[in-house]
Amino acid sequence: MKNTCMHEVCPHCGKVSNEESPRFCSGCGARMDGKSPAPFPGYGGYPAPVPVREQKSTLIAGACSMVLPGLGQVYNGETAKGFALFIMTCVGLVILLIPGLIVWLYAMYNAYKTAGKMNTGEIPFREMRMLHVILFVVFAIAVVVIGVIILYMMVIQPLMSQFGSLDMGNMGNLGNTNDINRLMNNAGVF
Repeated sequence: MKNTCMHEVCPHCGKVSNEESPRFCSGCGARMDGKSPAPFPGYGGYPAPVPVREQKSTLIAGACSMVLPGLGQVYNGETAKGFALFIMTCVGLVILLIPGLIVWLYAMYNAYKTAGKMNTGEIPFREMRMLHVILFVVFAIAVVVIGVIILYMMVIQPLMSQFGSLDMGNMGNLGNTNDINRLMNNAGVF
């Protein structure tokens, strides 16, 4: 006596097929002959692979802002915030040293905390754009170079011109009273 209802059992998940001679399991999607896995992820009962969620390194974010204030924010995908913190730090350092250092410390703390919040999902994850990082670094280097040039022209060059008027021909007599008096008169001390 021949069984007219030939339902096959899946060798992978054990589900009984509703079809006669099926090629793939309706439950897990595996081949019924047991030779290979499901034809593609997500077929039948096989779950589709879960995409790996990117993580931000809190240490890299903090270190970036330690090197250049605002660079950690650019790493976190907050480019405008990074530029703003860099400019505020520069202005604070020029006006008074302490406000610039406070903004710089805040930039490090904020970059570290923001990366952590992105990792836990508290705030939306933002991609780092390499172009933004490159533009930020180029901008920062340009600002620093321009600042050094301005500092040289406004402070160092006038001081060097004052020292340049000293008679340096006689290095053995560095305490020449005439040179010291002339320097003091030019500086407005006497």
